[in-house]
Amino acid sequence: MKITIAGGSGFIGTALTNLLVKNGHQVIILSRRGSQDIQNTLNSQQNPVFLYWDGENVGEWAQVIHQSDAVINLAGENIGGKNIFEVATKRWTQERKEALRKSRIASGQALLKAIKDSPTKPNVFVQASAVGYYGSHPNREMDEDAAPGDDFLAKLCVEWEQSTAELDQMGIRRVVARIAGVVMSLQGGSLPFILLPYRFFLGGPLGSGCQWVSWIHLQDLVRAIDFLIHHAHAKGPFNLCAPNPVTSQQLSKAIGETIRRPSAFPTPEFFFRLAFGEKADLLLASQKQIPKRLLALGFEYEYPTVESALQNLLGNPR
Repeated sequence: MKITIAGGSGFIGTALTNLLVKNGHQVIILSRRGSQDIQNTLNSQQNPVFLYWDGENVGEWAQVIHQSDAVINLAGENIGGKNIFEVATKRWTQERKEALRKSRIASGQALLKAIKDSPTKPNVFVQASAVGYYGSHPNREMDEDAAPGDDFLAKLCVEWEQSTAELDQMGIRRVVARIAGVVMSLQGGSLPFILLPYRFFLGGPLGSGCQWVSWIHLQDLVRAIDFLIHHAHAKGPFNLCAPNPVTSQQLSKAIGETIRRPSAFPTPEFFFRLAFGEKADLLLASQKQIPKRLLALGFEYEYPTVESALQNLLGNPR
């Protein structure tokens, strides 16, 4: 298959690209890091191919759409930050919120226009979203039928998903990937930030520790996206999370046992609110996300439990 990934040079996109190339697919990545010389780039023997895209407007890159069997939209400014420093310093000011929103809506609308104008259409389109769609609830299970929340992240996710919703009426199979809050990897995401206190023997649950944590191992995440691309009956929203959610307390205990460090030093909620403001919701929200539809299609996890995921990343794989 020829697969175009918008935002494919990011944390998740890089891992997904590696998997798709390994599985024999031709991958075209739309990125600000790509080449603007579209003809020479497309004629090269490289895999993946990197093409320049500003993330907002339709340009010459649009001609690759009619060659693509699948298009994946991962484009958008990083919600938390690209590294620990940005997580700690980039607050959600109104300006920052608008940048997060614009980067998602504009990219979705540009891809939609490119597909509408293309003489041939892709068979499948994967639209990224996030567990933030559901808001925060103390104990409610959040499968794909759960209603959206009403906070900033929930409204952002609703708009994000709607940016390409018109594809549903065009006969294109559209998959909406509601990605877990903690994507477990040492190469990015929130896990390195969560692990930081443990390095100083000060690890523990965040806030009360009672909130549910939505998580998935990075390798299971990209395998799930690949699975949905190739599954002819996969359409609509899918929760891309592990089948066994844990509380912050349980996650903290598992981390401590895996790396043999204390996990009894909770970080009070007021500290996060003081340090990060509204952005603290990323760490303190309670989201018991369940991958009901993914399991129903028969997807099998390599790391279904938080203990197995942490052992793979931090300990000796079992």
